[in-house]
Amino acid sequence: MSKKIIILFALCFSLLNYSQTAVKLHGTILTKDNINDTICFVPEAFLDKKYYSNETFKAKIINNEFNLNFRSYYPQMYVLNLNSEKNNGKFRIDCFFIDSSTTKISFDSNYKLSVSNGKTNTEFLKKFLPYIFKNRKENLHFYKFDESLDVRLCNYIEENPDSYVALWFLIGRFNKEGHTELYEKCMKSFSQKMKAQPLWKILNEEFAEISIKENYKFPEILLKNIDLEPEALQVPESEYTLIDFWFSRCRPCLEELPKWIDLYEKYNSKGLNIISISTDKTENVKNYWQKRVVEKKMPWKNYLDENAIFATKEKIVSFPTNYLLNNKGEVIKKNVTPEELEKLLIEAYKIKSYFDNYITQPSVLIKN
Repeated sequence: MSKKIIILFALCFSLLNYSQTAVKLHGTILTKDNINDTICFVPEAFLDKKYYSNETFKAKIINNEFNLNFRSYYPQMYVLNLNSEKNNGKFRIDCFFIDSSTTKISFDSNYKLSVSNGKTNTEFLKKFLPYIFKNRKENLHFYKFDESLDVRLCNYIEENPDSYVALWFLIGRFNKEGHTELYEKCMKSFSQKMKAQPLWKILNEEFAEISIKENYKFPEILLKNIDLEPEALQVPESEYTLIDFWFSRCRPCLEELPKWIDLYEKYNSKGLNIISISTDKTENVKNYWQKRVVEKKMPWKNYLDENAIFATKEKIVSFPTNYLLNNKGEVIKKNVTPEELEKLLIEAYKIKSYFDNYITQPSVLIKN
């Protein structure tokens, strides 16, 4: 039995110990137009369905009104889709929350949340958003965060350790960015009551499975080499190693590549190494990845994480993504830019050169 099946079985068993609560709500579309459509409450695009006790709900909109009834173990975070928009490429990102206290929900003519009387969503709109985003008026999403907002999220959890809103946003940030020490701190800041809940436990299992962590050695993984033979990734004994995740049809990856090649040529002899890990799909391996490595004259070791199996597990969802390692093979920085890396190298080699020269110079005793 695979580990995932065991975890799923354990989760299902644990949910039996929690009572479901009924959600009965009446919804309204606030517009002068007469709307007759199907409204869909769907999970966030970046999130695995396992976080949801109820994945997707649909309700008929008749003359701008709809009703929704379901049962849930804990507050759910959704985004909104309409059946009529399925084929027009529209992507809605405004999220909202539904819990057992939600009985009324309204959307404006652009289908942005206008009114909700649920306890969780009230916290989201009246407390969480003003705390995190300060004076910003837009309903920003967890993948629009930056490091300063992550710090605010952590502070919010410390002040509100029972918050499902904060837990859902931490889930989103973790699934977007992977492991950080700050996210570990966030997890520990939740109350014992929250740590006993199934949603926190699901996220905690995810944390336990992540192997790329700040200040830890980069994991030993089995990939494929340029000849498509299985090969274990070996981190070279270098002062610094950059491990770059990319794929052969990734435009930002290809645009950045000349800068990495320039840095490699300038600093490889001084202790910089680079390893590229492609996440190309099987159908693109021979026609694109192998050819691209040759065409671009990538002078370092190239590996293949076919179909992004390892990258997906590690929450690497945007490309390029890189990790900078020290001479012990430990992760010291994520997503360093070529400019940042060169500045770091210049400073590091200046210091190294100074001490090397100091050691080789004879000592001078100065007498008064």
